[in-house]
Amino acid sequence: MRLILVDDEKGIVEGLKKMITRYIPECEVVGAAYNGLEGFKLIQKLQPDIVITDIRMPQSDGLDMIKMLKDKGNRAKFILLSGYADFEYARRGIQLGVQFYINKPVEEEELRDCVYQVIEAVRADKARLQEVDELKQEVHSRMQENALRDILDIDSVNTELMEELLLIARIPTEGAWFACILLEFDGNVDALKELSLQQVFNHIDLALRQYRGVYRFRYSGAQVAVVVTHGGSIVYENLVRSVHSLKKDVCRELELSMTVGIGTVQKRAAGISQSFEEARYALSYKVVKGTDAVIQFPEIMNLTGRIHSVPETLIAKLEAGLDNMDEMECAGIIREIFRGMEAEPSMSPADLQLQCLNILLSSVRKMSFQQLQQNDFLGRHILSLEGISRFRTLERLEEWMVQVIRRIITFKLEHNIPKKKDIITEVKEYISTHYNEPITLADLAARFFISPYYLSQFFKQKTGDTYMNFLTQIRIGKAKELLEKTDLKVYEICQMVGYSDSQHFARLFEKLTGCKPREYRKNLPSV
Repeated sequence: MRLILVDDEKGIVEGLKKMITRYIPECEVVGAAYNGLEGFKLIQKLQPDIVITDIRMPQSDGLDMIKMLKDKGNRAKFILLSGYADFEYARRGIQLGVQFYINKPVEEEELRDCVYQVIEAVRADKARLQEVDELKQEVHSRMQENALRDILDIDSVNTELMEELLLIARIPTEGAWFACILLEFDGNVDALKELSLQQVFNHIDLALRQYRGVYRFRYSGAQVAVVVTHGGSIVYENLVRSVHSLKKDVCRELELSMTVGIGTVQKRAAGISQSFEEARYALSYKVVKGTDAVIQFPEIMNLTGRIHSVPETLIAKLEAGLDNMDEMECAGIIREIFRGMEAEPSMSPADLQLQCLNILLSSVRKMSFQQLQQNDFLGRHILSLEGISRFRTLERLEEWMVQVIRRIITFKLEHNIPKKKDIITEVKEYISTHYNEPITLADLAARFFISPYYLSQFFKQKTGDTYMNFLTQIRIGKAKELLEKTDLKVYEICQMVGYSDSQHFARLFEKLTGCKPREYRKNLPSV
């Protein structure tokens, strides 16, 4: 504990120093002053834990000094030292929050007992402050993670909401460049236990330390999303090298294997969601590239440009067959697709495998990654190279593809997914019922057996709006009801409709209604 002595008698100061050094080894006397004004300056400079001060001193007495320090927010604990039995001094000291007094002449035992009491009080205060700081940090981390999820999932054209979310996440945007990375740890979800998650984060921070901002969080299951920002340009080749280094370190030191998708570099904040979608799309090509690979989005674009894609009409028919759980219809469409492949004699085995990947990704794009992992066959054959890479002829690939489609239908039947399910209506109903809970695109996707990207696109296609805007409108509508019908405080209503940041809530409310929550209530017609 750091301690400062303030007394206008140098003999008393020297005597106290000797007693503290001899009898209270937990304390170190870091300074001494001989009047209140000098003491004020020294205490402000050195910020000690404990101050032992005389009351009556020239220029400024001990109590005046304590008041000036309290006004400045100083957190030191004070022990008053006085030879005057004056009630007025004691009363003023109590008003200033002073709890400890020692009478002159100072006895060793009394000094030791009093200082040890103060030491315990200081430790208790520090423990409380640490708890408060940790709680604040936890709240900030949760708010930042929720904002980051929304940033990654919203439509890039929604610039106003994007700016609001970036503000909550405390991500500076002026002059910044952005890139997104998606890590997927191989095996199952248990491969990324909470115990090792912070260690993974530490490795990410270290590998990408050259960039101004690195924001990482668990996205879903065994996936970790990373948003990289920098004050200047981000050289893509350097970013890729850093990710390779990260993968190598995680494998060597944490014994975790991971596959990585990297989106392109964006020069504006609105492009963050685009870069993340590219990273997610690149990661899906682990079926071709293999697990434990670093897959770049531009590289995937070069691959897909080499061969003719399967006609969208056939993909739509395949999706319809899967919706209706019509095994014969689906098998017929697969055969029709493969007859088209036969008309491409120049296709290499790698091209055939890539084409099959495109068909598979299209056939399961309505299903979430978590749900695919639940089924052993689908998890191994769609999410790994174990299936496609073994078959290098059209005939064998066709047989295997039909088998996979059958397993998809079996999976859907086992999970009681009805035919022609109106997903968007159910999603809207769920949001309307659970608007007061944290709702992310990834959570909705997992609940309704649909991929996040497909859900986002399908929701906008069916409703003309993003899921995030729909959720916001529901929440603000409920907030208006509560403002009209209850006497609840604004911050209480904010929490009841699913927001943790009252300022963010107030800004959204004003954006949708034209006035702040308090103004809205104030302008209500009186009954």
